[in-house]
Amino acid sequence: MKSSHGTFAAVVWIVAGALLYNTEPEARLFSWQTPVFFVLGMFVAAAVLGGLSYMGVRGLTYALVSARIVTAPTRRAAIGLTVAGYLIFAAQIALIYVVAKWTIRAMFQIAEPL
Repeated sequence: MKSSHGTFAAVVWIVAGALLYNTEPEARLFSWQTPVFFVLGMFVAAAVLGGLSYMGVRGLTYALVSARIVTAPTRRAAIGLTVAGYLIFAAQIALIYVVAKWTIRAMFQIAEPL
C-alpha cells in the first residue's frame, strides 16, 4: 500500500508540473530547472508527500478503530474507509499542485501579483 501512495504522488507531480509549465509564462521548458523539477521533484514528492498520504490513511484507520467507530471488518466499514482514502488522495492532489506551483515560482523567481 505504501508504494501505491508514492507512485500516485509521483504521477500527480508529473501531471501537475506539465500543466504548470504550460500555464506559467516564465517557466522555460529548455532550462536546467526542468530536469531538476521533474526528476528530483518526482522522487521527493513520492517520498515525502506519498509518505504523508500513507501515514494519513494509516492514522485515520487506527483512530477509527481506537475510537470504536469501526469495530468489525464489515462491508460498511470497508466502504467508509475507502471513501476516506479517496478524500485523502484528493487532498494529496491539491497539496502536490500547491507545492509544485510554489516550486516553479521559486525556481524561476516569478513574482506574485499584488
